[in-house]
Amino acid sequence: MKRKLFLEYFLRTACVIFPLFFLGGCSSLGKPAHEIKYYILDYPAPAIKQMPQIDYTIRLNRFTIAAAYNTQNMIFRPDKYTLDYFSYNRWAVNPADMVADILQRDLQAAGLFGAVFSRYSIEDAHYILQGSIGEFFLRAEPNGKRAVLDIKVTLKDSKKREAQRRVVFQKIYYHEEPLTEQTPRGYCEAMSRALEKLSGQITLDIYQAIK
Repeated sequence: MKRKLFLEYFLRTACVIFPLFFLGGCSSLGKPAHEIKYYILDYPAPAIKQMPQIDYTIRLNRFTIAAAYNTQNMIFRPDKYTLDYFSYNRWAVNPADMVADILQRDLQAAGLFGAVFSRYSIEDAHYILQGSIGEFFLRAEPNGKRAVLDIKVTLKDSKKREAQRRVVFQKIYYHEEPLTEQTPRGYCEAMSRALEKLSGQITLDIYQAIK
């Protein structure tokens, strides 16, 4: 008897709760979510002055990035002690990978080297290009907003046996580019221009160092 009463009570309760649960779930699913926009750096490959091609090959190692910027969040800094990011705008990929991929494209487009291989290639190369991004953020100060980019590039000769002789050159490239549009899209455009200006110089420096 007790078991029968319990089953009846359970069924009556279920008939009330389950529809409410289902309606609640449908209601939450129907709520419009905030749309997240993803951005990627882009610009035409820099036009490099035509010079004799050298037969040496280059492979890019995977670039690293300072821990504070090792994220897809679009970071901005209103002062030197504060770090924040846009809630609904992000980089499409990690900035280190994004910068390395574009530099690889630019080195290939320059036509100055025998071949330029990506970090995924298993091909042996004469030279190894390593990169480390020290700063990658938007400086958002009252007197203006600027995209800040800092890249340290190290070129190594893979054929040298002695470690101290492998480094051909190491150089830090730095640029700040003002925003023309005060939006996350404008931030992306300014960072693209910053990398464009550094990429051409990096390409020429690598060429001269190998030559």
